[in-house]
Amino acid sequence: MLSPRPILTPGDERRADRRYALDAPLQYKIIQAGKAVFSGAGRLVNISHGGLLFECAEEIEPGNRVELDVDWPADAVRIVLNVVGQTVRRQEARTAVKILRCSFRDKAPADVASCLDASA
Repeated sequence: MLSPRPILTPGDERRADRRYALDAPLQYKIIQAGKAVFSGAGRLVNISHGGLLFECAEEIEPGNRVELDVDWPADAVRIVLNVVGQTVRRQEARTAVKILRCSFRDKAPADVASCLDASA
């Protein structure tokens, strides 16, 4: 299991919230007028209480509303961190997101659902 680690020591960091390096796959959707207009995949780079940074191939402009599902790195359980946020910055292949709300949820493997259907 990957352990989140602080990127900078508290004395070096100017942000209000400490950032933690965390490499995890994610899926994202760009939301406009309440509907997903684009979706893609990427990787989480770091996360804090107020925001996150992720990498993806697409250029996502600042000001977009996004929803992300991060496959949380946990050995014992399969969970997803669902984040709703707004893009605030783009630099090269990295997009910074201000977190508006987030929650964890269980991620059931696809094969579990198919086994349940087969036994019915």
